[in-house]
Amino acid sequence: MTHKMHQVAGSNGFVKASAITLASAIALVASTAQAADQALLDILLSNGAIDQAQYDELLSKEALEEADVVNIGFANGSGLNVKSADGAYEVEIGGRLHLDYIDHSFDSRIGKDPISGSQVRRGRIEIDGVFDNNWGYAAEFDYAKNKVAIKDIKLGYETDGGASLYVGHQKQPYSLSLEMSSNDIPFVERSADNYLVATFTDRAIGARYENSGVNWFAAAGVYGDSMSNSDTTGDEGWGTSGRFVYSPIIEDNRILHLGVRGAYREVDIATPTMQIKDKTTDFSELNIVNTGKLNDAESATLFGPEMAAVWGPLYVFAEHTTTQIGRAAASDLEFSGWHAAAAWSLTGETRASSYRMNAGEFKGLRPARNFDWANGGIGAWEIAARYAAIDLNDGNVMGGTEDALSIALNWYPNRSVRIMADWSRVLDTDESNTVRMFAQDMDIFTLRTQWNF
Repeated sequence: MTHKMHQVAGSNGFVKASAITLASAIALVASTAQAADQALLDILLSNGAIDQAQYDELLSKEALEEADVVNIGFANGSGLNVKSADGAYEVEIGGRLHLDYIDHSFDSRIGKDPISGSQVRRGRIEIDGVFDNNWGYAAEFDYAKNKVAIKDIKLGYETDGGASLYVGHQKQPYSLSLEMSSNDIPFVERSADNYLVATFTDRAIGARYENSGVNWFAAAGVYGDSMSNSDTTGDEGWGTSGRFVYSPIIEDNRILHLGVRGAYREVDIATPTMQIKDKTTDFSELNIVNTGKLNDAESATLFGPEMAAVWGPLYVFAEHTTTQIGRAAASDLEFSGWHAAAAWSLTGETRASSYRMNAGEFKGLRPARNFDWANGGIGAWEIAARYAAIDLNDGNVMGGTEDALSIALNWYPNRSVRIMADWSRVLDTDESNTVRMFAQDMDIFTLRTQWNF
């Protein structure tokens, strides 16, 4: 997708026009441009799918070929893409499917057994596009767990220079890990310290502005609450967040990415309370660290650095976050979390080619040769390791500490399919309750089949 195609909002008229365009084009390929075809060409012209010059050229031909239809602007990119001849209108339909099998190995004295088994971790359909050249839209829905969840639904405007402003339910600019798609990170799940971040800066309803240059990217926004919290009573909270990235090295084989982030969220005291907790897996229902409900919390301030670097097949990245919780009737709290990781492409591919300065992030690894049994193609193979830590102890709150190690082996048969095998171990905790006392040396195994288009 183009950068515009990632920042997008809907137009029923254009979807209808695209359907008419598609049906018309198919009819044209199978016939000649006679009287009935002239009527169809008139529709294509009126909907902006072809311009006047293309109209005159196609009308003069005795028979149309497949290439004529392709020239009208139909293309097969990462998803199904339809584009008008003048580029003013574009729609793309894509999606992802993540199927997980998970198993825990643990000490039974932990007191609560984590759930193991299989699940549809993500099952998403997304529609995004451009209309009137600079207006964009996106709508993404997740059908995992037998329910529908809105991920993105937003409308915006993007200047020809690349600056953009979007309103709707969307990601907040704070963390490289959160900004990167789940299709592209080297591990099946984000690290344990992510729960300290995502609690405050995950998707929410608001306005987001971003801009970029040759070596920099900046984004900032103001947000209300997440749609997942829309059933709460009382007033919702609000927040703001920002992220700045500077990349002094951007080469074919090398990248140096440096960033700083900050966020603030205010909580209405009368509204349901703040709580920070992790999960060993998405559906395990087992929390290693957990602050419990912070009934008197009224604000959260987050800040910290991020970095990433690529040197040929080596990709390294790290983040640190400090979170300060302001309380109405007690002293303020300070929690922290961090992770550091490295990934190595065994088949020689580099993530430098997938770096997107206009988004301040990396896309997924792309195989140099797709898997091909007959001709010896093996796809791309990658190994990765990550160390993460989170500390939720301060003052009279004993949320616990946790250190965890993750090892991953990933196979990319082609750019749309990935098979992932992850092993994670809880290395250390503060042993401050029964769960944390016996969670040490817990192993979590995950096997994922991923398809995205």
